Amino acid sequence: MDSQIGTLANIHLVGEILGRRPNGLPEEPGVYAFWWLAQKAELMAANTRIVLKGPRGDDVDVEYKDWWPSTIPYPCLYVGKSTNIKKRFSMHIKSGSKVRLHEANSDHSKVKPKTTSCQLRHGIEHVFPEEQNPLNIIRKSVGFSYRNDFSENAVAERFFEEDRLIGRWRPWFNIDSER
Repeated sequence: MDSQIGTLANIHLVGEILGRRPNGLPEEPGVYAFWWLAQKAELMAANTRIVLKGPRGDDVDVEYKDWWPSTIPYPCLYVGKSTNIKKRFSMHIKSGSKVRLHEANSDHSKVKPKTTSCQLRHGIEHVFPEEQNPLNIIRKSVGFSYRNDFSENAVAERFFEEDRLIGRWRPWFNIDSER
């Protein structure tokens, strides 16, 4: 495995994390990943098309593909870095909102996210546009892992690790158009 963050032992179902009090996530800096743990076919049968805004406001049509490397145990949905893993996890999930936070566009265009830090929730709601309670999908089908063992020069190391993992694992929800 190319990183301890992507080993089976380190990936935990979001529903299990949310069920623990306290949830056990560290309030420390690190790099994290969200994974699709359910059947890959279910994910691939969902809405795999998104229209992003490109340079000069031009539409950029993107189709999510099954391009995850065979070296990772599950499809990676999102990779990020944070100064507080526990807080950032909560911002992605928005567990207090069982209803949709983002309306689905029939033309597949990306809707403006509720916040700039809920990429996972936003992505799940786009991929499953008919789901009225996206938190159910997240609880049952999405996993979470993290790495917080950065020591010397931690800010730079987290930056480079996030960038490296995005390049290696090709997570769907990290795709954005050029600005």
